[in-house]
Amino acid sequence: MRLNGKLAVITGGSSGIGFETARLFMDEGARVVLIARNRARLNSALEGLGEGAIGVTADISRPDALKLAIANAQKQLGGIDILFANAGVSETPPIAETSEQAFDDFMNINVKGTIFTVIHALPFLCEGASIILTGSVAARKGRPGDPLYAASKGAIRSFGRTLAMDGDVLARRIRVNVLTPGATVTPLTQEATGNPEVHAYIAEMVPMGRWGDAREIAQAALFLASNASSYMTGSEITVDGGLAHV
Repeated sequence: MRLNGKLAVITGGSSGIGFETARLFMDEGARVVLIARNRARLNSALEGLGEGAIGVTADISRPDALKLAIANAQKQLGGIDILFANAGVSETPPIAETSEQAFDDFMNINVKGTIFTVIHALPFLCEGASIILTGSVAARKGRPGDPLYAASKGAIRSFGRTLAMDGDVLARRIRVNVLTPGATVTPLTQEATGNPEVHAYIAEMVPMGRWGDAREIAQAALFLASNASSYMTGSEITVDGGLAHV
């Protein structure tokens, strides 16, 4: 088992990529703590994962609540070996109609929430821990319709690459890498995947001709979490069917 005895904390773990990653991590011997803001969905995820998973309710856009959730997870289970900062949202209003409040609400989750997930977890990370940040192909490939989302993921991409070079992080042998999915079937993309025309249109844009499955992204997360990626930090793994290259 590639993660035997490891403790993994996953934000946004109640569905989609986070849930499939939690399931795979547990299959590989890890103990998993899921942090999510919706208690009902979190309970459903815990039922699906079975014994060995713990759920903590917290809104990552509220740093104080997030800090308490991470501290509680560490207190119950010990040092954190894997941090998968995966929580995020994708729906934004048209840019010309974006209010300051809408901007703040969005960035408080995708940027502030992700960064403070790392900040609050750092004191509890074991030596040699792995930090995985969820990016997006949108940060690498300009496309109409979602400039705020692209900007938020661009910020996370830069944050991860720079954090990896931090002296304290390097001294503790903590690795920091970005996992960048392309078009992936998850609850976040339900509006697009549920529309046959939109689903087909996006699939045609992908060189491999299809959407990705969350389990395929989870396999890349497993690689970054395991010792198989022990010589990787400040890197980005793109799992997008080739979309970023066209």
